Amino acid sequence: MILQINQVTANGRNQFEILENGQLLFRGSAPFYNPGIPIGGDVFRKLTLTDVMNRSILYTDYNTVENLAASAVPLNWLFKGAKQVCRYSVLNGENQIVGRFYFEQTGIAKTKLVIEWRGRLIACYQKGAGKKEVISFYDGETQIGQLTKPNAVVNNLDCYLLHFLDNSLDREIAAFFTIYYDFLRHNHSGEIVKKGRRTDVEFTFDLYNKFYNKNFIVENFGKEENERVEQFIKDAYKVRKKK
Repeated sequence: MILQINQVTANGRNQFEILENGQLLFRGSAPFYNPGIPIGGDVFRKLTLTDVMNRSILYTDYNTVENLAASAVPLNWLFKGAKQVCRYSVLNGENQIVGRFYFEQTGIAKTKLVIEWRGRLIACYQKGAGKKEVISFYDGETQIGQLTKPNAVVNNLDCYLLHFLDNSLDREIAAFFTIYYDFLRHNHSGEIVKKGRRTDVEFTFDLYNKFYNKNFIVENFGKEENERVEQFIKDAYKVRKKK
């Protein structure tokens, strides 16, 4: 499974298109709101995923009290073994809870994002790798996917590539997690931009960096696809330079 997620709107609302083989598969949206602000409930934080006809597939519910309690003690992972914040329940079109997203810390420089989906826990390890940012997805001890994002942005419009092994994770939750991740890390809330460009070269240190496999794409999708991903990163920087 290979998906591309393109942000198409960044002023007032963050909207995304999710494509597979060049065909529009889903649409996603996230509020124009800083998720780091402790106040403000679900009305300010609701994320949505719809089909191409804008029919609801998944959406989130944010429990303010639960999240405030979880973040109230900065080092509570020392006592409970894990600190979970930014918890969002995932609901389907029938308003049933079918999963969760959250950020988990289990020690100093030991952090990850987690997807709960269909009785499984998918660990998501983020790493800054120079001109790109990657998330490595693990089901137990097995890597099942990778998210790749160029660290070059024009007009606050982000773009991502998702690669997952066949039948390892449903398309809708993989795409929806990307919307959640963008909302937490790259939503540029409060920034009204007509023309703007930013480029970064980023390296991050975390004890979970060992889960990053730089050869995951070439080993599972082939040399040609790996070259396409590298060109995707290069093209992002070229486009940014022309703006």
